[in-house]
Amino acid sequence: MASTASQIMNDLVAALRSAGQFTLVTLGQAPSSTAIPRANVQSEGLEQTPPDDNTGTLWNRLVCRLTIHARCDEPAGVESRLADLAQSAAQALMADPSRGGLCADLPIGRATEVGRWSQRPGVKRPEAELEATIRCHYETEAQ
Repeated sequence: MASTASQIMNDLVAALRSAGQFTLVTLGQAPSSTAIPRANVQSEGLEQTPPDDNTGTLWNRLVCRLTIHARCDEPAGVESRLADLAQSAAQALMADPSRGGLCADLPIGRATEVGRWSQRPGVKRPEAELEATIRCHYETEAQ
């Protein structure tokens, strides 16, 4: 059986695919650099915090990086294209913040949180990349 973190990351990918805005959505680096626009979700780590009132459980924060890669031949259109893709991605991710019951609002954070978007520097035009941090919170039994 897959871990809860793995199930959550797969659900994030499925949600982004359901947006219908991306040619390719992958978990991890995209194997094809020609698919545009594309999105990828990469794990950045898992933080575990024991709650003060219950020693039998752990609060978990799964941190992922969402990268959106787009191309726009008109320099002025890059910003609006990235903004449209970011909005679409955020709406798809927040359509079910509980990730099908895998995540929950906890004292350490909401079920699913999409952080601030930032454009990745150093990407040569007409290519552009936008990144955001996604945090998902869930509770597990302490081992």
